[in-house]
Amino acid sequence: MPTAQELPTEPLHATRTLSDNVYRWLREQIVLGKIGPNEPLVEAVIAEKLQVSRTPIRESLQRLAADGLIVSHRRRWIVRQHGRDEIVAIYEVRMALESFAARFAAQRATDAELAAIAAHCASWTGTGSNDDFVVFNDRFHHMIVEAAHNPRLARVIEQNHLYFFNDQIAAHYRPDEVAASQSEHEALVEALHTRAPDRAADLSRHHAETALDLILTRLF
Repeated sequence: MPTAQELPTEPLHATRTLSDNVYRWLREQIVLGKIGPNEPLVEAVIAEKLQVSRTPIRESLQRLAADGLIVSHRRRWIVRQHGRDEIVAIYEVRMALESFAARFAAQRATDAELAAIAAHCASWTGTGSNDDFVVFNDRFHHMIVEAAHNPRLARVIEQNHLYFFNDQIAAHYRPDEVAASQSEHEALVEALHTRAPDRAADLSRHHAETALDLILTRLF
């Protein structure tokens, strides 16, 4: 469980419902690895830290369980520990989904969207922190999904993204790994710019395969 310093110091507030806000915050903590595998999620502790009642906590935990991010163990919730085979299966889905998104983006993106993707890619100077790269990387891939103009595909990708381990692993990338990932981004931008759907799909799949190899190396 995160320390008090890692938790909000004030009650959660947002235009979304309180339950949605708590859910999104807890989900982020898990996806980013701030709450690790097999760590317990205790309603009373979370409620006290976030200064909310137990009701939105309970609702959020049920949603996280439905997402497959937490499981019930000895009458309490813990963060799910994903095995090697499961991670491979998750990334096989990612390869398929994101290759479709890249293909569609090459075919359907507006010139303005392609220019925005290229500008974002070029904004990475290589001098930022690993946390900066995580944010940059997430935005880059999100822009491609948006440019595919397929809302259903976007929703499925977002759901599958809950299981990605990129954010946890990217926080520990070596400089050469960041540079290699960025080179793959640049190649993908070129494929999108030249409206080459087959190449864009192949590059996107390869990018996910590279991420999977790195994750398996780091976690197992």
